[in-house]
Amino acid sequence: MKYRTRAVAAAALSVAATLTAPAAATADPVPPDGPTITVTINNETDAPMVLTSADNPYGSWVDEPATVVPAGSTETVSAGSTDRRGFGIQIDYTMPGDATVALFANNYGTGVANGDGTHIEGVNRHEFAVATTVEDGYPFMTADFTVTRP
Repeated sequence: MKYRTRAVAAAALSVAATLTAPAAATADPVPPDGPTITVTINNETDAPMVLTSADNPYGSWVDEPATVVPAGSTETVSAGSTDRRGFGIQIDYTMPGDATVALFANNYGTGVANGDGTHIEGVNRHEFAVATTVEDGYPFMTADFTVTRP
């Protein structure tokens, strides 16, 4: 009987540890000299930009993208990584009339930091334009994305 009680208790503790471990786990802190990406999103349109996705598979968000970037406003987003080789992010916002603004920032130490891949897609894509300016490259990338109506 004692063996059975111990086995059940051990199983219960194992399940409890499994369920609580992800909540207690923390991400690796971003080293102060690790690569970073800071982007400024300028919405120079008369429409709000609504967040649909924010992808940062090789780093962590320091300042996450806002769920809405109101018309005529600016949003600053930053991310960091422990991977000394660099990393990339993608942020997607929807615009009225089935248009999606896909913003890419790539900060890899093996090449030039860039916004390659940034584009607007969807049926209403011709109603909007996006311009990318990269100020600083690896390891501390800064870039500006400006969304306008052509």
